[in-house]
Amino acid sequence: MQIKNEMLSSVNFVRGLLLTIVLVLSVQTTTSNMSNHKQQNLQREFAQKSAQFAVNLFNFMHTREPHRNIIYSPFSIQTCVGMARIGATGETGAEIDRGLGLPSNDVAIIADTFHNVLDTYKDSPILKIANKIYIMEGYKILEQFNEIATTKFFSAADSINFGNSASAAGTINKWVESKTNNLIKDLISPDALNGDTRVVLINAIHFKGEWKYQFPKSATREDNFYLNEVDSVRVPMMNLKESFAYGVIPELDAAVLEMPYKDTDLSMVVILPNSRTGLPSLQEKLKNFDLSAITQRLYRTKVIVKFPKFKAEFDIELSDALTKLGMGRMFSGAAEFDKMLDSSERLRVSKVVHKAFIEVNEEGTEAAAATGIYMLGCCLDEESPSIFTMVHPFALIIYSETAETLLFTGQIVKP
Repeated sequence: MQIKNEMLSSVNFVRGLLLTIVLVLSVQTTTSNMSNHKQQNLQREFAQKSAQFAVNLFNFMHTREPHRNIIYSPFSIQTCVGMARIGATGETGAEIDRGLGLPSNDVAIIADTFHNVLDTYKDSPILKIANKIYIMEGYKILEQFNEIATTKFFSAADSINFGNSASAAGTINKWVESKTNNLIKDLISPDALNGDTRVVLINAIHFKGEWKYQFPKSATREDNFYLNEVDSVRVPMMNLKESFAYGVIPELDAAVLEMPYKDTDLSMVVILPNSRTGLPSLQEKLKNFDLSAITQRLYRTKVIVKFPKFKAEFDIELSDALTKLGMGRMFSGAAEFDKMLDSSERLRVSKVVHKAFIEVNEEGTEAAAATGIYMLGCCLDEESPSIFTMVHPFALIIYSETAETLLFTGQIVKP
């Protein structure tokens, strides 16, 4: 089975109040002097808090779009806002630390936390993660910010004329397409850019993985997928009997199946409510559940799997969501991004946009996502096989075992 996942995030900074401020950001304090044990503890704490961030976003999106297929990359969003955090100070930085679930308020430790995940997949043939910074012509990024962005986030910086919004949007979107196998298009609209735009931060993720245990195409047939207790639609349903990690989690009132991808530590984890209409209550139950440790609750057994083929696209502007999660200051005139540009202009985030795509079939999964920030100045003994039939709405995760990171999360309510 091949799954295609593409996700993009961007942050746009705009000009706000003018303020002259001098700051020196030291990049000498790094986690390289920490013990391995302390680094592991910080990374584990980040994994747990990142999972909670993913759940919080999931609940926001589900509440707003309960009847829509949702797919997004919490890691893409975190990475993009995390890059912005490197340039933040004061209460703006503190809000981002709390909101993203960062393990420290030390910029070097924050950067290393993201670097540990990015470096893990730097040379991966199936998971590509790319970051990019675009700066208004005539402006210069502070050396310390540029060094951290380059060495820790692997992010190059290019100058661009945002005043020519159509050309600038075209350049940015072309880069996004090149990093997401042409699955994410038109992330940035020309009307999102203007002469006051100073910085655009972009994160793009593309994943294309084959199932370790592929679904035979000959076994795919039309079947019912229930939208609720009564209504159903006919969809191509894949079928497979194989040994998987599986479990029933009573506190979620759901069954869970982990399906690994070939030649990687990545897997898809599907959470299937026991009830056909159980997805809304599952969202509530996940609020108090450590999603990063969900695979530890599973055991290996034979499972008969029914899984619908599907494609899903999703896009969202995240300023409301991030504000609700306690990060509203960065969108206001009081925002403090003093460590980013060599300029007296005060910056604020004007928009955070995210766009994602996923396709699941017999061979595997392809998925992609992008986030953009625009900144303006101012095993048990086997008996009978378990049954796991995804014939009603369910939640899914694409999970990195090594990094304990939720790369993609979503819900499928109508394949």
